[in-house]
Amino acid sequence: MGILMILAYQQEANKLDREELSGNLAHMVPRIKNQQEIWHDDASQLFAIIKWSGMLNLNEPERNAKLKSFFAAQAKDLGFEGVIITDPANGKVLFDFWSTAERPELAGAMEKNQPLWFSDLDTLLYMKAEMISRAQGRNFRIIFFKSWDSAMLSRVSFPGTTAIISLGTRPLLSSAGSPTPEVPQSAVEKYVQRVLGGIKYQEGSKILANVPAAGVPLPLVLTVRSPIKIHRPSPMVLTASVGIILMFGLILFVVFGRWLRQLGTRLDGLTDAVMNFRNVQPSEISNEIRSLVNLADSDKGDQISVMARELSNLMESAIERDTEQRAYLQTLDLLQDAVIELAPDGRLLRATSAWEDLTGIDDIASCNIADNIHADDSANLLEQISALIYQQKVQIHTRFRMFREHEAEKYFWVEGRFAAIRGNNNILSIRGVVRDTTTTYRQERQINHMALHDALTDLPNRVLLEDRMESAIARATRNNLRVALGFIDLDHFKQVNDNFGHKLGDRMLKEVTRRLLTALRSSDTLSRWGGDEFVVLCPDLSSLEDARDITQKLSLLTSKYIKIDGTDFPFTFSAGFAVYPDDAGSSEMLLAQADRAMFYAKSQGRNNIQFFNTIAGKESGRLSFYIQSRLVQAVDLDHIQCWLQPIISAQTGKVIGMEALARWHEPEQGWIPPSVFIPMAESLGLIEKLGKSVWRQALHALTLMPDHHRLSVNLSKRQLFTNTIAQQLCDDLVQANINPDRIILEITESIALSDVAYARERISELDAQGFGISIDDFGVGYSSLSQLHEIPADELKLDISFVRRIHEASGFSMTAAIISIAKSLGMECVGEGVEDASTAALLGSMGVENLQGYHFAKPMPIDEYLLWLAAQVPETSKK
Repeated sequence: MGILMILAYQQEANKLDREELSGNLAHMVPRIKNQQEIWHDDASQLFAIIKWSGMLNLNEPERNAKLKSFFAAQAKDLGFEGVIITDPANGKVLFDFWSTAERPELAGAMEKNQPLWFSDLDTLLYMKAEMISRAQGRNFRIIFFKSWDSAMLSRVSFPGTTAIISLGTRPLLSSAGSPTPEVPQSAVEKYVQRVLGGIKYQEGSKILANVPAAGVPLPLVLTVRSPIKIHRPSPMVLTASVGIILMFGLILFVVFGRWLRQLGTRLDGLTDAVMNFRNVQPSEISNEIRSLVNLADSDKGDQISVMARELSNLMESAIERDTEQRAYLQTLDLLQDAVIELAPDGRLLRATSAWEDLTGIDDIASCNIADNIHADDSANLLEQISALIYQQKVQIHTRFRMFREHEAEKYFWVEGRFAAIRGNNNILSIRGVVRDTTTTYRQERQINHMALHDALTDLPNRVLLEDRMESAIARATRNNLRVALGFIDLDHFKQVNDNFGHKLGDRMLKEVTRRLLTALRSSDTLSRWGGDEFVVLCPDLSSLEDARDITQKLSLLTSKYIKIDGTDFPFTFSAGFAVYPDDAGSSEMLLAQADRAMFYAKSQGRNNIQFFNTIAGKESGRLSFYIQSRLVQAVDLDHIQCWLQPIISAQTGKVIGMEALARWHEPEQGWIPPSVFIPMAESLGLIEKLGKSVWRQALHALTLMPDHHRLSVNLSKRQLFTNTIAQQLCDDLVQANINPDRIILEITESIALSDVAYARERISELDAQGFGISIDDFGVGYSSLSQLHEIPADELKLDISFVRRIHEASGFSMTAAIISIAKSLGMECVGEGVEDASTAALLGSMGVENLQGYHFAKPMPIDEYLLWLAAQVPETSKK
């Protein structure tokens, strides 16, 4: 009996040894797989760095040079023996890098769906990690190679054991170093006992995978070897132990059997409750789960009862958190903005349904945000996110372009806000909100275009022209070149408007624009200055002859008539050109000299082009100089008259005020248009004196008007930028006994926004004194809509060019946009140039408060205005 018991003991001990060996073998397999996953994660991080670096977006050979430099610099810390980049479409190797002394033979290395590869050349076993990246509209397949070595086997082996890797019957690796000859000679899974060097060992084997070698798949075998322990138990001890065990087993069975069964039942109840709760994930604790928890509790008051109650509380908390999270996610799904969470390498971790709507990507598991970003914007976004990762910024706000899945050519603009989520001083993730701003972006571009271009002809306006002129002069100064500037005034265009209407006149201006552009170079700028005046800017000229060549081409345009609706209209113009630096040393002087040359051209009978340098010596006896000299006398003798034009309420039809306008009658030349003598007064430095004369006449007229009447007066740039303008005007009002709130000061938008900071300072002073501020000729052109809100204005005056085109679709939409801007800034609108009842009614319906134009009354002298005003009956006023 004793021998049988010893043998039984020995057999049990051997069984335990074998189970220990089997357990070691079973645990080594997941350890090896875990090591492979670690290598795969390292490969994923290196893959993300390659993608985000933008190297794949480069063209050959720059791409390979950058990649080679990158891997060479990282060779010591790379962690991989080799990297291969191929074209998945044809399998062509585009780039490869190996840190080993000898590059292995790559036959079989690019086989797909083969995570392991055996190199016959260096007899090494490699793990392969494959990724696909998209750049430049094509895919790149990137394969990372990591060799298995003894150090890896040693790390995953258990103490007292030796691990051996064999390919078929061929030894490859051993945790003890180089494989010994005494390796297993079988390529199957089995358990054996062997004697090696006088020591008895036990071995267990398991096939990990099949690996191609020389074109033949061979099993990759893991063998674990450990020495067999010798167990020599004492018979007496064994007998006593068996007796004691039997005795205590009987006692335990009798005394504690029932308690153990109850304990097991209660623990089973806890286990079942947990499993049911995990599998079902209910919105509330079900009766079945509650019954199982109550069974485990049983009001015993012991540790299991405490566990049961705590488990119930945890379930309640989990349900509550889950409910809150679902409600939060449902709320996020209602947003049109996509809420996303990114890993630091750009992989998408979480996203709301709006992300799928935005990008068309429904599977975020394999999604990297860089895959859907425009190549020109990815570098900037990477730089911004790097600032978050390295704590240079707390939050970033950026704009970039994306494209929908499988629609790489159709980009759209988005706005993204991102912030880093940190824990234990590490970056856990990056959360952000992405919004589609394509419509806003296009509207901004349209508004910016409108701000810098003429509404009718789409030509650059004054602001854009002046900007290009400054740039052209700067280049000319640096490169010793010339710049030509020409004023072009259409001959007899007013007769076309008067006889055929403004609509046909607008069509003629468009055709004139088209013709003028055909004679100019691509580098030249044609701008509409206003009305029937155009300005030509010709930069980068080598000589005066280059400018004359351009004017020769322009003069040839007048040989053909313009045909509109079957009617032929003669097309002629008067133009004056000046050249920098020959005729002027600044842009303002260049404009003035070209203007003078144009006036001289008109005085010569029109339909000709004059250069300033050819007329400078003989112009003094010509008409323009005559007018200039007479203008000086007229200003000195107060011969410039103040005329008044009424301003009408669009809602009531009543007269609410008047605008003061300058008029000049020259005894020999007759009535001189303001468009002629006002620019002359500005160039001669007379505008401030002329303005004061008209201002004082207008104040006298206002004292004769009803108390509710207001007066609108134009301020020139010279007047506005005078430091004492506010005090001067207030002194005149005190003398006339008029409150400032009855005065509206009209300032053209080009003046108000020519020097925003200084203009705002002067206008703020006038506003503080109680004057009303009106932005005149709004829409003709200004530098930035964002500057408009900085001006404390009360009123916008729609330019006459918009009012005349209001019955056209494009004119209506642009006028509506300007009115909307005025309302958003809290300003009233005045529509000037109203010539018929339908235009007046339409403007009133669009929200324009006040109207002005020939439909109500033409400008008239003060005496005639008083008679006209007295004759008005509110009930029969024009509306």
